[in-house]
Amino acid sequence: MQNNLKMPIIFVLIVLTFGAYFGLKDCGFVNYDDYKYVIDNYNINGGLTLGGIVWALKTSYFSYWHPLTWISHMADISMFGFNPHGHHLSSLIFHIGAVVAVFLFLRYATGMLWQSAFVAALFAVHPINVESVAWVAERKNVLCALWWFITASAYVYYTRGPAVGRYFIVCLCYLCALMSKPMAVTLPVVMIILDYWPLNRFERKMPRALYLVSEKIPFFALSAFSSFITIYGQARNEAVASLSESSIGFRLASAVVSYVTYLKKAFWPVGLSVFYPYTGIDSPWPVVFCVAALAVITWVAVWLRNTRPYFLAGWAWFIVTLVPVIQLVQTSAAPIADRYAYIPFVGIFIIVSWGISDLIRKYRIIPAACASAIIIVLAIMTHRQTGYWQDTGTLFRHSIDVTENNFLAHNLYGTHLLSTGKTDEALEQFTRALAIIPDYPALNFNMWSALIIKGRKAEAEPYFIKSMPYWAVDGDAAVFKLGISYLRQKNYAVALEFFLKVLAINPQNKLIYKYMAMALMGLHRYEDALASIDTGIGAVTGNWELFYQKGLVLKEMGRPEEAVLNFKEARRLAPSGQNIDNMFKSVLAPELAK
Repeated sequence: MQNNLKMPIIFVLIVLTFGAYFGLKDCGFVNYDDYKYVIDNYNINGGLTLGGIVWALKTSYFSYWHPLTWISHMADISMFGFNPHGHHLSSLIFHIGAVVAVFLFLRYATGMLWQSAFVAALFAVHPINVESVAWVAERKNVLCALWWFITASAYVYYTRGPAVGRYFIVCLCYLCALMSKPMAVTLPVVMIILDYWPLNRFERKMPRALYLVSEKIPFFALSAFSSFITIYGQARNEAVASLSESSIGFRLASAVVSYVTYLKKAFWPVGLSVFYPYTGIDSPWPVVFCVAALAVITWVAVWLRNTRPYFLAGWAWFIVTLVPVIQLVQTSAAPIADRYAYIPFVGIFIIVSWGISDLIRKYRIIPAACASAIIIVLAIMTHRQTGYWQDTGTLFRHSIDVTENNFLAHNLYGTHLLSTGKTDEALEQFTRALAIIPDYPALNFNMWSALIIKGRKAEAEPYFIKSMPYWAVDGDAAVFKLGISYLRQKNYAVALEFFLKVLAINPQNKLIYKYMAMALMGLHRYEDALASIDTGIGAVTGNWELFYQKGLVLKEMGRPEEAVLNFKEARRLAPSGQNIDNMFKSVLAPELAK
């Protein structure tokens, strides 16, 4: 009878998940890693190509080695281009796949249909998972979870009839999980937890326990390999905080508090934010309380290990899977993140589901009514939370509303306002953020940009100096990008200020003279534009774009003969191509097309 219900349950889980996340149809990309991951990442912009796949296998771009994630983004670009709706649809499909995989894994491992379905339903619609599903840059999380639970199912399959072929399948699936996101490094430990419950592979004899641990050695080796690549990549990108920045004592205290914070969000998922800033631990009492709470729960789990083994297994799952992201090795400016709870909360859901089942048997609670009410409430909350991801402004405006001293939210909401022409409102956000963290380089850069746009150059300069670590790392690219943006908007005066600053940062960037000339032409300062181009031509040998731009300047100055000479020189130096040929035809007499 239960086997006949498996497919209907899967259908309900798919419909439930799709309904909860239906709001993704209104969501775009957000200016928080989405552009760096997808839009501005020239390595994947060509879609799914052999060269792109080779790059994905070799790179640790963005401090991670996750080639399957990059390949999934390439496939999206091949299918949908840069239409965000297609990218969101792919993430939702991966999440739905993970939901179904959770159900099938637990059903296969435990034989319990309804408990497994309830865990999968909680995983499907818990609001804390919205960040993983609605954030395109977090594709790695949903893809990793899918492979995580496929690996877990393959492991159960192996334990039912150990064989080399089955073991190889588990290793291959686990490698795919690691190639999606290094969060999977704890899966070998989870396999040992599964040996305890629900697989009951442990015996009282120590040799048996040693065998089960040694059985996982290849998985631990893969985990160590992934960990090494990740830590190396993060250290190379200076993403790992030193002990001088935060002490071991602070990290341990923060980790304890974070565990309890995650528990609170599991049962009371309100006030969710894309970023949670660190808060000072002014008193030892919150830490003492959190240590006591964790100790009591651990004691209860151990005490119930024989009668309620799922409690210890679920609790261990939660504790262990959070270890890589609990910030003992500090790689984030946030102590916690919703996305980090994506896989760990399955342990809590197991405790809840099997615990409710026990209570039903003991107290005859109406199971369907209780479970349905919980799932409906969570689905409604998830639908609402998804709406906050429709654009950058909505996302960070919400973060400001539900958190305190959120300098990152103020900064990114300010950049959104700046991009939409609301400079005064942007200045207010940057000012509020600087009051929280005055030395944040990117924030000082944004403050400088806003003041330049307002024409307050003298006031802006100190902020540019304080932003030096920002543009010293990224070079002049960030400033140049802003200059091009304002040039396209025909805000020539502001564009010129950015181009001048590019030259100050990187005097070797000789091609910037071309763009300075374009801005000066827009301001009708033709003599200055000509001087700028001549400086560029003197510094760069054989650049056709500079001669072409000089021709345009001379043409506007009413000097057609000189303009023709420069266009001819540009034509001689330029590569062949239909677009370039058309460019010359549009500005010269037909004789130049000969």
